[in-house]
Formats: sequence, C-alpha cells, structure tokens
Amino acid sequence: MRSFITGIRRFTVVTALLLLLPHDLFGAQASLAIPKKPGASPGLMGGLAAGIPAGLILENQRLPFLFWIELGAGKLHLLERNQQGSYLKRQTVPISLGKRGYGKETEGDRKTPIGVYHVTSFLNDEQLDDSYGSGAYPLNYPNIWDRLSNRTGHGIWLHGLPKGTDQRPMLDSDGCVIIENSSLEQFAKNIDPGASLVVLSETFSWLPPDTRQPSTDILAALDRWKADWQSNDTDAYLAHYHDEFTDTRRDLQAWKKYKTRVNKAKSYIRVELTELSVVVYPGEENLVTIRFYQDYKSSNFTWSGWKHMLWRRDASGVWRILYEGNG
Repeated sequence: MRSFITGIRRFTVVTALLLLLPHDLFGAQASLAIPKKPGASPGLMGGLAAGIPAGLILENQRLPFLFWIELGAGKLHLLERNQQGSYLKRQTVPISLGKRGYGKETEGDRKTPIGVYHVTSFLNDEQLDDSYGSGAYPLNYPNIWDRLSNRTGHGIWLHGLPKGTDQRPMLDSDGCVIIENSSLEQFAKNIDPGASLVVLSETFSWLPPDTRQPSTDILAALDRWKADWQSNDTDAYLAHYHDEFTDTRRDLQAWKKYKTRVNKAKSYIRVELTELSVVVYPGEENLVTIRFYQDYKSSNFTWSGWKHMLWRRDASGVWRILYEGNG
C-alpha cells in the first residue's frame, strides 16, 4: 500500500514538472498563432547555455543579433552574441513558410529559399496591404548564389500575419517567412536594414562555444588573399581564384588579364576589411559566403563599400574564390 501511494506521489510531481516546461521543447508548433497573453514573448530562451550555430564561422561584430530560420522545424531563432563571442538563443517563434516547403528554384513554385541573405529595407504598415500584417522586411533573394544557380523569383520577405488572422498553418505562404505581428514589432530593435543577416537553413544545430568547425580554415585563406593583394604579388594573388571563377562579367582568364593590367600601375595597395560575416552556405558542400565592408587605397585609386565573395574548397582541399563582387 505504501509503495502504491509513493508511486502516485511521484507520478503527480513528474506531471506537474512537465506542465511547467516550455512548449517549444516538445517540437515545432503545428500552426502560427498570436500569443494569448498580450505582450508575451513566445519561446524565450535566454536562460539556455551559450553556444554557436553550426555553420556560423564569423558574424559582423557591429551587429549583436542574428536571425536563423530553421525551415524543417518551422522556427525562427533570434540569437544574440555575448562578450565572449558566442551566442545566446534569446527567442524562438513559430513561422509559416512556402505551401510546398523549402528549396526554392523557380518563380511561382511556392517554396521558401535555402540560403544566406540580408535584410534590405523595412516596409511599414502604411506601405502595405493588410495581408502583410504590421510590416515587412524584404530579403535580397535571389542572391548571387541563387543567380549563379539559375534560380528565379523575387519578393521573399519576412513579414507579419494578415490582419484579422490569429492562426496560420506552417506550410501556407507563397515563399515568404511569416511570423505573428507582435514578434515582428518586437524584433524591430534587433534588425539593421541593409546589414542584418538572416540564415534560412533546413536544420539548426547548437555547438559548444569553443567548437572548431571544419570550415574555420577559411579565415586563414581570406587573410592570405588580403596579404597577397597588398603585397602586389599578382601571381600569388591570382592563385586564390577558382578555375570556375566569375564576377558575372568575366571568367577566370579575363579576370587575370584585367587584374594584371590594373595592379601593374600601382606602387602600393592597402586593404582593410571590417564587419565580416562568414557563413557555411546551407544545403551546399564546401561553399562559404563572405560579406564585408572594404576600404581600399592604392597609389592611384580609393574605394570603400560592401563586398561579397563565395569561396569553394577545391579537390585538393584548398579554398579558392568562386565569385567576387560589390554589394
């Protein structure tokens, strides 16, 4: 009899503890709904241990926040970098994505893209019809990798639930990522249009802070490229470029001819790279996307602006530049 009563007590305690756990720990929600409590922050995760998302090598040090969208689970994670350089998962909210899932290839396929994007701007309530909720953040789809991969389409946004709607299935958009309006409004303070990074990946893996990821050696390759460029050793500099390189106007041979002519006229070159984002491209093998702000000075030319690069590890295991361009 005593063991039976003890068992009942244990069952009651365990049940009570389970009821106190966040809903998010049991998997993705089946639909997107407005929190019942006004002003609530669904899925707050600030208490969890610091770490880094698998695939993030380096993020813009000026921006403390990063958005990682886990398409397979239907979740958006807001990450905040701490003083040690690792991240905290500050919030997780459910999303609605393309009616036909993810992996966008063509205009009108009703899929959400996989890739690394940045927020280009903000459209407020007055600029939109009611179907976009309280605002929208357009993403730069198609990015350069999408274009090189012959993917088509446009108008992929992060936006709110339609006004008058309090619930939406996970697979229900034409390709956009949709979250409930109170979260969208709350995220406004975490988004810097023109710079904020948004990663759309099938999965999201959380690693201990000191984990050395397989593609971390890309940082050394980037440093060597910069050093060889500044030394004005054109042969060493051009050796960093992939056989399939393009800047969308020139192939590798045309690029070599162009850079040899340009560099020959310079007595010195100085290059500074800041606000670097370095991310392993989701869904691709041995491909890394890098974006940074470049300050370039030489004996006859000065330029500052955003630059975007794609690096691919070749068959010999060496990282080489597949694409380079402004923007």
